[in-house]
Amino acid sequence: MRFPHGRLRGPVVLAAVVAAASAVTGLVPGMADAAPRGSAGVARLLPSPVPTPTPSVSATPSVIVSPAEVVVPEGGSALIHVRLSQRPSYGWVTVDSERLLGDPDLSIGPRLLFPADRWSTWQSLIVFAEEDDDVTDGTATFQSRISQLPGSGVAVWTARELDNDVPTPSPT
Repeated sequence: MRFPHGRLRGPVVLAAVVAAASAVTGLVPGMADAAPRGSAGVARLLPSPVPTPTPSVSATPSVIVSPAEVVVPEGGSALIHVRLSQRPSYGWVTVDSERLLGDPDLSIGPRLLFPADRWSTWQSLIVFAEEDDDVTDGTATFQSRISQLPGSGVAVWTARELDNDVPTPSPT
């Protein structure tokens, strides 16, 4: 936007800037739709009737686990299988897993790496149940997620420890 030198005035420049911003954003200055009755009376600018195009990026893959609950013998291990829901739009995807809550005797193996060309191949994650002195079957909730995309592609699953300790008989 060009203005003749020496003819610039504050209101003219402001009007030109507002007009340019309105053309770019599709918002009309001073236009607001009324808030519904009983609301706090917040007014918002009306958007342009022309929808804004979205970037053509493929959807984010999700983590899929099977089974959703795994039983692990105390002092032993079991496998849970992990894969992605779709091919990622970038090279490698790292899936990290962590215990959210539950029995600390249940733990899991290392992170998994998925190359883009093998996104649908199941990979095994090892779940361990350490020996303990109690006689109860512990449980824990785990989360497996794509580490490059925090907050997306999350799978939540559980592990149950099958205890091998014999209860001590109570005196009668």
